[in-house]
Amino acid sequence: MPTIRIFRAALLLAATAVSSHAWAQACEGGAYLNPQLFRGEAAHQSALAEQEIHTFMSRTGLPAAPIYTIKRVDDITSSGRAPYCWAYVNSVIGLMSGFKPAVVNNEPIQPAVLAITAVVPGAKPDAGAVPLKSLPAAEQKAILERMQRSKCFGTTAGVETAIGRAEGLCGNIEDVAAQAAVGQQGLIAKAAFAWEEQSWAGIVTRENLALNTSLKGLAGRFEAIHAARLVVIPTKGTSVGFGLYVHPSVSDAQIKKAVALFQGLSSPSKPLAVALDLGPQFSFVAPAADQVEKMRAAIGLR
Repeated sequence: MPTIRIFRAALLLAATAVSSHAWAQACEGGAYLNPQLFRGEAAHQSALAEQEIHTFMSRTGLPAAPIYTIKRVDDITSSGRAPYCWAYVNSVIGLMSGFKPAVVNNEPIQPAVLAITAVVPGAKPDAGAVPLKSLPAAEQKAILERMQRSKCFGTTAGVETAIGRAEGLCGNIEDVAAQAAVGQQGLIAKAAFAWEEQSWAGIVTRENLALNTSLKGLAGRFEAIHAARLVVIPTKGTSVGFGLYVHPSVSDAQIKKAVALFQGLSSPSKPLAVALDLGPQFSFVAPAADQVEKMRAAIGLR
């Protein structure tokens, strides 16, 4: 009998050890989509943002190491390793990864298509972009119809790209991987090279950036591009900002502590604000189910 008791105790101990090991391996570390890549900042700026994220996330109670920098959804869903415990990313990667949105920056992002349209005879070279709504109704309609047959370029895994694609504002949108020190200029350079007088082109970006864009200094295949009108077409849908998304194995208590830290931010340092992609009106909220559904619908997830 003592032998049987010892054997059973050993089995129980082994089972407990396996269970603990399985829990430990359920997830590890975190993933970070560095907004500096989207902005086209230099590599050292991206490195500073990663340091800020590591320091901040170490205060959440979630595993702060290792932190992996990612660029697309596949980096989470097809990593071939233990899943991340959390991801600080935009809504495209967060929702498509299957992670749970814990807290998001409710600051609205307004995407837009910057369309390189028709040549305007006698126009000032490299004139600034104009809002679609500033043009006559008939011209607005013609531009929208023409762009639905035209090629655009958007950043891979960008919310702007996803919303523009979901709304069908371009005939097709080619994904362009985010690169350090390139940013939006890489998109506009590709669009400028693709443009022809009979074949327009465009990019998908944030509306405020589109309104401040010109073609000055960019080379296209045709010199006439510098007399083409730039038109900004806002999307109907908007997006929330970056947010914290968590793996299903993360406990409610851990999530609650992390959410409280984000919602307690009132005056973050400039480096932290940059790392978290916060604008002047940022506000972290724990999204309710109906808001999550709206977030999904905006990027084409039904």
